[in-house]
Amino acid sequence: MKQDNNSLSVLLKKEILISVKTPAAYVVIIVFLLISGYMFADGLFLSNVATLRPFFTLTGILFLFFIPALTMRSFSEEFRNGTLEVLVTHPVSRGKLVLAKLLSSYLIVVASLVPTIFYFIVVASLGNIDGGAALAGYIGLLFLAAGYVSAGVFASSLTQNQVAAFITALFILFIFFILDKVTALTTGNVAYILQYASSDFHLASFYKGAIDLRDVVYFCAVTAFFSSLTSKWLELKFK
Repeated sequence: MKQDNNSLSVLLKKEILISVKTPAAYVVIIVFLLISGYMFADGLFLSNVATLRPFFTLTGILFLFFIPALTMRSFSEEFRNGTLEVLVTHPVSRGKLVLAKLLSSYLIVVASLVPTIFYFIVVASLGNIDGGAALAGYIGLLFLAAGYVSAGVFASSLTQNQVAAFITALFILFIFFILDKVTALTTGNVAYILQYASSDFHLASFYKGAIDLRDVVYFCAVTAFFSSLTSKWLELKFK
């Protein structure tokens, strides 16, 4: 167990160092902050209400593009450089490798959200903001990011082409996003299943300030599903 933990920490440090040295990651983060900042300011002046809910809603949409852009190189770059073939020959489990990739990308997403706390400070200075609802909104974004990152890492494991990995991840995330939007075309159990499978549906409670265990389980299940799928795919690919 200690050896496994050490291998995970070594892999995670390697991934973080690669991310820190990659200019593309900084570009993606800066673009995300610029767009989210503009949307926040625009929504604040339009609504004239002391709430971060419009920001959370728009950030959930931005994640559809932002996270695939961050994760597209996670495995694709390794495939292209031929370094993954060397890495899998070492006594490291596929699960640890996938977890290191997932955590490194997830930490970048978390780091990109830290500056947005300034938005909360601005809104709080202008009105009586609901701190509990704001906290729940951020927690919802963190759960959403975990699910999206796991799907993005999976998409990256399918190809050595980063653009293809980005498009695949975007497609997967978009499907999860719109599932509850097509329930009007269905009825009964089908509509319920589609609604429950939608990521956007499960964010609604967080944005309202409530943390529902069913929503937490959903995002944890999505994260575990795509992480396991990536591990199984790598095991098949490198038998």
